[in-house]
Amino acid sequence: MRVVQTTNKKLVFSILLSALVVGVMLTIGQVPLAVSQPVTIPAKAVKGPIPMDGANPLWESVPGVIVPLSGQLITTPMHPNISVKSMFVKAMSNGKELGLRVEWSDQTKNDTAIGPQDFRDQAAIMFPVTTSGAPPFQCMGQSGGTTNIWRWNAEWQKDLGKDSAGMWDVDDQYPGIFWDYYFEEPAGGVTYPDRIGRSLGPFNSGIWSGNIMSDPTLRVSSVEDLNANGFSTLTTQAHQDVLGNGVWEPSGSVKGGGYTGPTWRVVIKRSLETSDPNDTQFKPGMSVPIAFAVWDGNNIERNGMKALSTWFTLKLP
Repeated sequence: MRVVQTTNKKLVFSILLSALVVGVMLTIGQVPLAVSQPVTIPAKAVKGPIPMDGANPLWESVPGVIVPLSGQLITTPMHPNISVKSMFVKAMSNGKELGLRVEWSDQTKNDTAIGPQDFRDQAAIMFPVTTSGAPPFQCMGQSGGTTNIWRWNAEWQKDLGKDSAGMWDVDDQYPGIFWDYYFEEPAGGVTYPDRIGRSLGPFNSGIWSGNIMSDPTLRVSSVEDLNANGFSTLTTQAHQDVLGNGVWEPSGSVKGGGYTGPTWRVVIKRSLETSDPNDTQFKPGMSVPIAFAVWDGNNIERNGMKALSTWFTLKLP
């Protein structure tokens, strides 16, 4: 083996300085080194119910994996300047349910999109519906390669239990709002049997059309259960099966967490098997492709403007 030596101190110093600068930039930007990360996310076997509280001590002993994220640059609207560079993912299963805890650094809490200038924080987990063979395209699948997407929504989290309507409305966002004339339906007024409450009558076209984005009564939790088989094909499932709970912590991190400082910590779970043919079906011991995405509302991220991962492998116990 030949060893090359040099007495040029300036050359040695410049090399060391360059390495230091690269390391500092990666640290400041929270960019994990992908080569140091495993491609498999192991789900730990647990007994009893999976806790929906991400700070529950049961999550402490579960091994976590840092998932690198990059900007979506394949189709419009693209967004190379993402603010979230990684997620910290944990998984567990009790033999009946699958639970995942995802967390990421986020300096601001964005949980409303009522104002035209506002965008919500979101996170998504994606699986192929057909788990055998090669996984479909990592950006929402492809024709003949349908994906099942679980999308957590910070605005839906805010809406849970808000009031009788179950959602944050325009007059909540803007308390000083005034209108000359508005189709406002008071409680007990002209309603339809399945549309009861303030602003839930025939003049709210979103609710009346059965749009889950408008009607909180159609939601099971803060997670929307979706399918996609390519760009612009995202479709809400008729049957919602996924539960979720997210908390934004302004400072600090729980034991076993991946980040310090302002952090979103979201728990998402579902039964391993469902009766819905549009759902990914899980079995104990199987390995299934899994991918992730994050939207930072403060960075005006929405739709295709997001941070996303490549396919990882989720290994069930």
